[in-house]
Amino acid sequence: MNGVGLESEGARRLVQLALEGSGYSKWIGVRLRSFAAGTVEIELDLRPDLTQHHGQAHGAVIGYLADTVSAWAAASLGGDVVTAEYKLNFLTAARGEVLWARGEVLRAGKRQAVVRSDVYSLRGEEQTHVATALATIAVIGPRN
Repeated sequence: MNGVGLESEGARRLVQLALEGSGYSKWIGVRLRSFAAGTVEIELDLRPDLTQHHGQAHGAVIGYLADTVSAWAAASLGGDVVTAEYKLNFLTAARGEVLWARGEVLRAGKRQAVVRSDVYSLRGEEQTHVATALATIAVIGPRN
């Protein structure tokens, strides 16, 4: 990764390809909040079918947000990527209408990036930090 982010139009094209190519992303309803070189934010509506038996967001949904936002943040610097690993810490229950996540590249190299992501829930005007992840993202191809 050369540290130079994709231009705005290129970044949008990259995200669009990722959204169109992933049945899971389409099904879950993820939306882009912001996309800049090394930092990405996404969100989704917390629907009843995304909750577990206590009425809070299922952990897999939180993991999806952390993983996806980490990969997209790395992709904004390095092109085609996949997640090599991530560690997710749940901080509190995720309840509300919307879940959103921010991924920020901490270190980008030619073959991998280390990305921190944070997941939040929104209930009305109240925002709660519900999880934090650290991910290693592998570069598998050049930018399109």
